Amino acid sequence: MFIQDLGSTNGTYVNGCRAQELHLVDGDKIRIGPHDLQYLVSSGTEQKPPEPDDTLIFEKRVHELATGAKDEQTAEKIRELKHYYNLKRDALSDLAYRDGLTGLFNRRYFDGKLQEEMDRCQRYSRPLSLILGDIDHFKHYNDVHGHQQGDEVLKSVAQIVMGCCRFSDIPARYGGEELGLILPETNAQGAFLAAEKIRTHIEQNASKIAGETVTISLGIATYHTNMDGPADLIQHADQALYTAKNAGRNCSKMAEDGKE
Repeated sequence: MFIQDLGSTNGTYVNGCRAQELHLVDGDKIRIGPHDLQYLVSSGTEQKPPEPDDTLIFEKRVHELATGAKDEQTAEKIRELKHYYNLKRDALSDLAYRDGLTGLFNRRYFDGKLQEEMDRCQRYSRPLSLILGDIDHFKHYNDVHGHQQGDEVLKSVAQIVMGCCRFSDIPARYGGEELGLILPETNAQGAFLAAEKIRTHIEQNASKIAGETVTISLGIATYHTNMDGPADLIQHADQALYTAKNAGRNCSKMAEDGKE
């Protein structure tokens, strides 16, 4: 089963990430507007239905209260409270899964999503790629201009990366000045083009970021059936990043088993 967003105002989210079109996997949590759903695949055997979580119970109860309200004014107040609750819930979700400085997803969210996407591509034989990026000479920039200006560089680079992403991509702050980008449904060629798009956008906008040259080196790896798990994919991307650094920086390099 696939889920596809047809240009809705509020968007369609799967497991907290906005989705344009996505192949659903058993257990995926879906949010359409204010409604939370879960996609479950029947095993064909008799099983106890899963207990609804607190969010689903709350949504159902609020709907019942609004429907059973004595007058429309009371019903509208209940709906307003529900809307306020949803906004606060979204804000808490951002605090849990977003990096406070850059607005990218944090390492915890990145690790969980990489495992999910690898499970998905193994189950359905779909392509999956990973990009690891490292801002060139960032320590030197911090030493010369100070950490506050370094933070501004990180934020600006993060904005450029997010601007280059599709809805289904998962950009994260991997650590320090390192960025990670999970690319579902993307083969080696597509991943290389995505990396080059990010690299050239950062290079072209360097003066807007810091008033001097700011570049990024990128390592790319694509999932293969001989990989054991996420750590294997990360290791391949990290080795490709090391190759990019040794090649003079400000370039994108594929892992040895990939093709540009």
